[in-house]
Amino acid sequence: MGSGRDGHGPRPYDQKQASTTFLRVPWADWAAVRRGIKTEFRAASGAVSGLKFVDPPQPVVAYSWHPVHGHEAELMVLEERFQEPLAAISDESLEREGFASLAEFRAYWVAREKRRFTPTRMIVAYRVRPFVWDSDVRQPDDLYFAQRLFDHLYGAFRPPQT
Repeated sequence: MGSGRDGHGPRPYDQKQASTTFLRVPWADWAAVRRGIKTEFRAASGAVSGLKFVDPPQPVVAYSWHPVHGHEAELMVLEERFQEPLAAISDESLEREGFASLAEFRAYWVAREKRRFTPTRMIVAYRVRPFVWDSDVRQPDDLYFAQRLFDHLYGAFRPPQT
């Protein structure tokens, strides 16, 4: 769901649009991300979806690809997306990634990327969680995002509150 003028409706109205958002997860992280064990992962800029115009929280189709296993996908929620130097990873992010120390993360990164660990290299970090369909929770994700989508598409035509 973008913001501003997405398309042209009859003057003076804006036509809004929505589309499926995809997030590529590195295969090395896929199993842990899909099970909700790893709630944050990093990728070199351009290595996964940019998602520059997404306003989290946002439902995404998280997917991964492997030459032997092919494509796998799971509906998830992108909670946050940010860019930072590779070595600027916080203690909270290390824990979300599943590592006890920067040294452990560095070894993993070198093995996954098959290249040097460059501390100043800019990366994109993604915080995700499984999509909640359970109607026993206070507000399941499907109802929350349905309301956001409706507001995005038709909220401008809501009558004023008195």
